[in-house]
Amino acid sequence: MKAILAALLGVALAQQPTCEFEGGPNDRYMLNLTSVRGYHLEFKNGPGNHNYYYTPCVNGERCYQGNAEFYGNAIQMNPGANTCNHLLAIDHHELPTYFFGGAAWAFQYRDGQLCDQTQQPRAVNVWMLCDENMSGGAYLYDVDEPDTCYYSFTVRTPLACVAESSHHANCQWRYRDQSNNSYYLDLSSQKGEVLHGAESPNGYEIYYSPCQNALPCYQQSGQIEMMSIVENRLTRTCDHYLAEWQEGRVEPIFHNNNDPSEVHWSFHYYLSEKCSNGLQGEETIRWWCDMDAKNATVLNATYDGDCRWEMNILSDLACPSNEQYHAHNGFKLHKLVYDN
Repeated sequence: MKAILAALLGVALAQQPTCEFEGGPNDRYMLNLTSVRGYHLEFKNGPGNHNYYYTPCVNGERCYQGNAEFYGNAIQMNPGANTCNHLLAIDHHELPTYFFGGAAWAFQYRDGQLCDQTQQPRAVNVWMLCDENMSGGAYLYDVDEPDTCYYSFTVRTPLACVAESSHHANCQWRYRDQSNNSYYLDLSSQKGEVLHGAESPNGYEIYYSPCQNALPCYQQSGQIEMMSIVENRLTRTCDHYLAEWQEGRVEPIFHNNNDPSEVHWSFHYYLSEKCSNGLQGEETIRWWCDMDAKNATVLNATYDGDCRWEMNILSDLACPSNEQYHAHNGFKLHKLVYDN
């Protein structure tokens, strides 16, 4: 009988689709778990001194409840009697979401066995955490129960890693200090926005399109698209281009401070048009931490008279305490060290 069940399970696994998922900004990131699909991952002596098992992408865990037999992708076992205590989750080909703040992919399962205490189905969050030190495979690194019948599984795998250059192209950056603490800036939500300062007394205004070259500027060689320009508001023409997007290759400098109002990220762009005095142009764009400024509020946009331009922006996106860097879709990366 065991041989027949094993054969049937093998056929079921073979019939499952490949385990590939798209996510991140514009669905440009890829998580491919095909090589570990059906792995029997184990974590011993977890919450309640139970053992926990998880199979990526497949309902490969068997759980007996009385005379009934259930299959899911996550279960809780009693190690002493080697019996299944609870069916925790069932795989319905749920799609993960990419969580930049933890370099992880998050699966959410909400259909486990009914919890006696809450009278709600057991819930499991599976975090596929990027581990560049692994050569391949995956292992269940930690299991936690932060709330009653609410479980957090942490799986370490190099398959979850997204190239840092891809993050930059999607308007996301990470800074790691000498103490190995990580800080994040995610401006991907600002793509498509156009920010501008106040009109100057002589009729000029600085414009900025985060994360893309979206501002037209006519030059002798023809019209080009730039990330930041100076526009003559009287003639409605581009007077000067200030910066190119460069696919996110310009990394911001993180300025930390004990005073939260002084915390900011500064971008320095040098692909600017020369001024009439022959000097090479330069633009600095600073994103200042302000939890009351949702998304982006331009504080000021200035010109120093020496071909250097500046724009200062207040934003909750620049704050390390922003919940989006510590939680995703309503649940937190519980107990994880973010820079692992």
